[in-house]
Amino acid sequence: MKSGYVAITGKPNVGKSTFLNTLFNKKVSIVSPKPQTTRNKIETLYEQEDVSIVFIDTPGYHEARNKLDQFLNSQIKLSYKMADVVLLLVDLTRPIDEEDVQLIKIINDYQVKDVLLVLTKYDISSERVVNEYVNKIKSLIEIKSYLAISSKNITNINELINKVKTLLPETEHKLSITESDNFLISEIIREQIIFNTKKEIPYSTGVYVELNTYDQHSKLMNINAVIVVEKESQKPIIIGKGGSMIKKIGTNARKELLNYFDCKINLKLFVKVEKEWRNNQNVMKEIGYSN
Repeated sequence: MKSGYVAITGKPNVGKSTFLNTLFNKKVSIVSPKPQTTRNKIETLYEQEDVSIVFIDTPGYHEARNKLDQFLNSQIKLSYKMADVVLLLVDLTRPIDEEDVQLIKIINDYQVKDVLLVLTKYDISSERVVNEYVNKIKSLIEIKSYLAISSKNITNINELINKVKTLLPETEHKLSITESDNFLISEIIREQIIFNTKKEIPYSTGVYVELNTYDQHSKLMNINAVIVVEKESQKPIIIGKGGSMIKKIGTNARKELLNYFDCKINLKLFVKVEKEWRNNQNVMKEIGYSN
């Protein structure tokens, strides 16, 4: 059989998480139109009879402005070290710019063996545009092959898997990953913050699970989660008038969690101010942003 690690990379909002969710036909990575939605490298196991692949969804590469940004970019580089194959995603509706160039330079610096160019949003593009983008990317990096896909219309998704399989090493062993319930819980809560708040709030918040216990007798999961903000003025925005916003975030997150856990869920949310936490290594580690 074939097995290996495949890193999915690209600048923010090119469709990395959407591709993964389409491939698995379920949410494995949170998605929003706002950049920096993915903050950790997220590993997901894909298996068929003849293949075992760990897909690594990476944050979108961007210029670092604080220690959190540095961590996000380090997650990308760590994924390259692990990867047998890198999927370089480029959005056909956005021009190739300096962020693409810098990301490709990093891929070249790490001497990644096999790079597959994946051109997203093929459903609203054309073959002429595809050819233009392929030629531009080929002038910047050596690619093994390329494919235009549409996650929306599920176009060429299986074909992409087949291309990946041809590049993976042969092995007798299947791969495995360790999934963290607390990471999933915190990501789903953070997704609701992204969906329901505006301006700087989604970027200024982090979430971690403080308590997660399960009562076998009552089949009840008790979860206490902390939403971290970096300014006192942001706390009332998260809480909302009369607690309306935090109630909405909690209710929607609980509904989403019920799709993953076969039990009753009691979710309590708390808000904590940690000034400039995106530049505080200790707080970042507590939230889960540390290598």
